[in-house]
Amino acid sequence: MPAVQHGSELFKTIDETTETRRFLSDCQQQAIRQNQAKIASLTISISPISPGAVLSVLGSASQRHFYYDPPQRPSPQHLSPQRRSIVGLDVVVGCSAAGRSRFKQTQKFIHTWQTRFIYAQANGKANGKANGKTSDATTDSPPGHFFCSATFFSEHTAFAKDSPRTAHFEPAYVFVPQVQVMTGTAASAVTFNQLITATTDIERTLARIYQQLQKLAAATSLGLARPASSKVIARDVASFEPGVRAALQQVKAGRLHKVVLADVMDVVTPQPVDVVRSLQTLRQNHPDCTVFSVGNGKGQSFIGASPERLLSITDGQLMTDALAGTTSRSQNFDLDRQLAQALMNSEKERYEHRVVVEFILAQLRSLNLNPHYAESPQLLQLLHVQHLHTSISATLHNQQGVQPLDILAKLHPTPAVAGVPRQVACDFIRQYETFERGLYAAPLGWIDTEGNSEFIVGIRSALIDGCKARLYAGAGIVAGSEPKKELAEIKLKLQTLLNALV
Repeated sequence: MPAVQHGSELFKTIDETTETRRFLSDCQQQAIRQNQAKIASLTISISPISPGAVLSVLGSASQRHFYYDPPQRPSPQHLSPQRRSIVGLDVVVGCSAAGRSRFKQTQKFIHTWQTRFIYAQANGKANGKANGKTSDATTDSPPGHFFCSATFFSEHTAFAKDSPRTAHFEPAYVFVPQVQVMTGTAASAVTFNQLITATTDIERTLARIYQQLQKLAAATSLGLARPASSKVIARDVASFEPGVRAALQQVKAGRLHKVVLADVMDVVTPQPVDVVRSLQTLRQNHPDCTVFSVGNGKGQSFIGASPERLLSITDGQLMTDALAGTTSRSQNFDLDRQLAQALMNSEKERYEHRVVVEFILAQLRSLNLNPHYAESPQLLQLLHVQHLHTSISATLHNQQGVQPLDILAKLHPTPAVAGVPRQVACDFIRQYETFERGLYAAPLGWIDTEGNSEFIVGIRSALIDGCKARLYAGAGIVAGSEPKKELAEIKLKLQTLLNALV
């Protein structure tokens, strides 16, 4: 079906949606003939809509959502030809998984459903996909998207100080959204995905599509809400330094080369935290990061602004980032340059960075990939902090059969968020961190039916639950780390995030 604007005859009234009704009916006939549920996918071009407006107009606390807004300006770790935000709302089909095989289970679910998408053709009839590739007749329709999230650990960990409600998210979850809005610089494309079976009520489905489209038509004028002034109660970071000292003892004894310790700041506000406003503020404050939100459909959202891409696959080309070694920025030009130079010259920071690079290279080579990278790290300067950064690339060949989640399972968790040796570091984290990491420092992203994907690491993040928010931040501990300096680093990260929430 060709792209149409809001004023098109196609969606002027319910009675005039003949082509859409025919498309859905054709999908139902295919489902009946093959005795197999299908996903009817209809895409319509509309005027540009901000991702925050989409979430505000169509989202609700009882719906799952996935919000992914890449950097507004080009940077070394985001080389996409064009910036496109994407928002997915509600679940057509979904699957949760846990344990060591959670990524394999998730990949199996995607494999099952990626061939069941049926896309509208220009003549209003239905056309499926073969082998995950779009036929010439369906070039107006973007590929189907699966949104994925995973917790840091493959199983939940119980902590006495945490309430039972802190384990809000499954160890792994993947879903196809009922409504998806992808926005570029000049236009937005809204995709309606509908589960079609022999018993699907076509007229009710058609009415729901029309109603949601009308809501989106009114969303283009929504802007940034004015923040309400309020006082907050925050528990300051208190238990971090003892953990750093314990980690340094393990490093000195040779049992650890590096471990990433995190801590949390619990915040209570007099009014519920406005997730959409917080996301928009994060977008303004962090133009060089990916702003994200994952909603669990139970009233909680995990949001943040991540500078770290875990992996990106576009047309068989893999990109991933080593991001480790951090210092602050300064508005004073000379001081900012001195901070950058000190970071580049720091033996401790370069060692921390090299550990991450070597880990990623080893994991990619274990999948028989041939990674390419620069020998020396570059400086990645963000608005508030600057990092040592190395971009790593590889080509995926069809005959290798390597899937995005195969790579994800190898890379997560990297030394940038866990440590080396990985298992020893994870055991140390479980022993000394007194809270559930949940989605913090874990992979969040999407995979489409053509094999493209993008995942970030859920750092610089917060769990929002009504009037409560839990803010997360961490720092890498290696030989030469100083507890007070590491504490100052996570306090800087936490304060930056707090400023966006309240």
